[in-house]
Amino acid sequence: MTDRSPPRSADSTSGELRKALLASGVFGFGFSGLIDVLVLHHVLQLHHLLSDVYDPTTLSGLRANLVADGLFSVGMVLVAGVGAGLLWRAERRAAAPLPVRPLAGAAVVGLGAFDLFDVIVNHTLLGLHSATDGPGYYDPHWAAVSLLIIAAGAYVYRTGIARARGDSAGEA
Repeated sequence: MTDRSPPRSADSTSGELRKALLASGVFGFGFSGLIDVLVLHHVLQLHHLLSDVYDPTTLSGLRANLVADGLFSVGMVLVAGVGAGLLWRAERRAAAPLPVRPLAGAAVVGLGAFDLFDVIVNHTLLGLHSATDGPGYYDPHWAAVSLLIIAAGAYVYRTGIARARGDSAGEA
């Protein structure tokens, strides 16, 4: 399939960068959810998506949790895929290559945003599961680590934007 849109100007690169930053954050959100379910749910088996709803120590509860984990995995693959597709599209439409560092920072913010969403919505508001099976002793720690990940992503983003502005100003 050929992209038949007209060539883009340098002004459109900033618009494509904004789209790419959002897409990168969406990708990071989906990727973090996928890593969460693969590592914490399947490999380490610290909890399952619905382990506070269906007892995973019974066969029927474990089955329900594994189905929920699988559906959640599919959903996170779709979210990450949409983010990757939108990022690819923004890069293809930009007049110049998009700066990698701000995009990486936005992806890291997306990673932390998923983790913060998970602890606030899934752990606290909905009570679907805790960071480990049992009481939510580690949930505040999970939230603090999530905020640190978001702060690290924001730092990478900000320094990347400053570097990109400095590089383009030096070339003019």
